Amino acid sequence: MVYFPILLFCTACLFMALLQDRYRILVTVGIMAGAYIIAAVAASALGGRFDGPIISVHGPALTGTVILLAASVFAHQNNILQQLFVAVLSMANLGFLMLFLPLLLGAMPFGVAGAPGGVISVLATLLFYLLMGLCLYRPMERFGQRGPSVFLCGMTVLSAILYLLCIGKLDMLFGIESPNRRLLLAAAIYCVLVFCFRSIYQAGRWQSQAARQEAREKMIALQSADYLDILAAVRQVRAAHLGGEYALDTVAQLIKDGQTEDVPDYIASYKQTALSNPILGQYHENPYLNAVIATKAAFAAQNRIDFECNASAMEAPIRTAELCIMTDELLTRAANDAAAWDGPRRLRFTAIPGEDLLRLEVVFTGQLPKREKFSIKGKQLKDLRDWLFDDPAPEETELKGLDNSAEIVLSHSGSLTVSETEDGVIIRAALRF
Repeated sequence: MVYFPILLFCTACLFMALLQDRYRILVTVGIMAGAYIIAAVAASALGGRFDGPIISVHGPALTGTVILLAASVFAHQNNILQQLFVAVLSMANLGFLMLFLPLLLGAMPFGVAGAPGGVISVLATLLFYLLMGLCLYRPMERFGQRGPSVFLCGMTVLSAILYLLCIGKLDMLFGIESPNRRLLLAAAIYCVLVFCFRSIYQAGRWQSQAARQEAREKMIALQSADYLDILAAVRQVRAAHLGGEYALDTVAQLIKDGQTEDVPDYIASYKQTALSNPILGQYHENPYLNAVIATKAAFAAQNRIDFECNASAMEAPIRTAELCIMTDELLTRAANDAAAWDGPRRLRFTAIPGEDLLRLEVVFTGQLPKREKFSIKGKQLKDLRDWLFDDPAPEETELKGLDNSAEIVLSHSGSLTVSETEDGVIIRAALRF
């Protein structure tokens, strides 16, 4: 028991779910809604013009699907082969439902005449199309910008074979003697189709992850060079101050003027001034990590942020480059947020090493960004799909500015959390080794 309005509605939704919209969501919905109405009217008008148990059902459905396909050419930006695949798949879904629903209703332990059978048929149709959409959404989205391919040609042909099988045109070829066997073979072909799409999708994801990992390694190498520059700059500052402590023209001038009694006081004052410079502080035994922390301490001093560091005992078998990247991102995020805070500002960085775990904690004055409520107004269908299926972008979450840290934590089977308290924000990172 298949209802054309429900079937065409599901087909229109399948087009919108699997294909990428060309315009904003309201325009896309408007185009497909208009096409749906035209398709439903055309299917009803042609319902009595086809003779035969099969053509009387599939003829109007094919007409409606062609109308939706024509509308999709204007509403979606995928290539014509991808749109044709969705259309052929929709006809295959019709054939499968025509085969599956009578068997499903016949297996019910209660009477299905009238309303119960109609409700079960509608629910089964909706669930089946929802399942197809969830299985194929990601693969179709990933390869939506590509041109026609041999793989998609094969999947379109496989969908056509599936359609012919479901309507009984291939029974002689496969030696099928009963609807149950036909249904079983059709279900197996569906599994093959979904498996092929998901396999290609997972292979593409693996390649992307491999490329991202390679890019991450290059990024670490590049940032390591940056930290070398930071270390060189800090050493130059220290060298200048050390040289000044022992070769000050002012000291020589004092001696020349006979004011030798003022020399000790001047040297002590100069040393005290040098020690008060944050960039000259000793924060960690590792010179590279110390240079990173020193530059952030100097930034904190310039922005009137009370900076405190307890990382002198941070020892862990983790690459120095990764520790520098994490420390730099954590302190940069904390210092920038604290600098924008009105009122007293503070920043505390702590490292707690353990037997098999390194904990990094940054506490600073600030607040987490407030998430805006999602509004459908002015959004495209892709935005709606991303909101339903994708995680928010890092810049829209509390992990903004911590992309590399999240990758490093993940590679060490650790965790990265950001929480807000009454006194400020706490970022905690844990790396296992």
